[in-house]
Amino acid sequence: MAEKREFLLGMLMGSAIGAAVALLYAPQAGDDTRDLLRQKASEAKDKASELAEGVKSTVVESAGAAKTRVTGAADTVKGRVTDVAGTVREKVQDVTETVKSSTHDMLDRGRSVVETKKAQVVAAVEAGKQAFEQKKNELEADVQQDVNDASSTARSSGDEGSISASPTV
Repeated sequence: MAEKREFLLGMLMGSAIGAAVALLYAPQAGDDTRDLLRQKASEAKDKASELAEGVKSTVVESAGAAKTRVTGAADTVKGRVTDVAGTVREKVQDVTETVKSSTHDMLDRGRSVVETKKAQVVAAVEAGKQAFEQKKNELEADVQQDVNDASSTARSSGDEGSISASPTV
């Protein structure tokens, strides 16, 4: 764009200088030459104005096109950023739900393990109580048997007064 403008400006300047030199060397009267110079200067001024208007309109059009492209690019970037933000938001929600679900599953499994272990401990305590009662009854029966055996042995030997007949437990 700048090269085109410089070229046109150079052509205009060259034309103006060429016209001025040609008029100066032309065999005309001074008044006619001055009038011709004024006329050519006016034409050069008009051409320069037209050229400036053309350049101005080209710059305005280029600026408008650039603005449109920049606005379009900004809208595209904004749309993409919005899409990515939405995707990130969805992923965060998915991960949050997964973590919550895993946490609840782990808590439920932990509760289940605790309940199982509690039931095992209760069963072990009950088994211990039953074993204790059974052993106690066996020992009481053995003691009773020993007392009865000692009593019957003492009776058969004739020494009844040395052993008492009622055992205490």
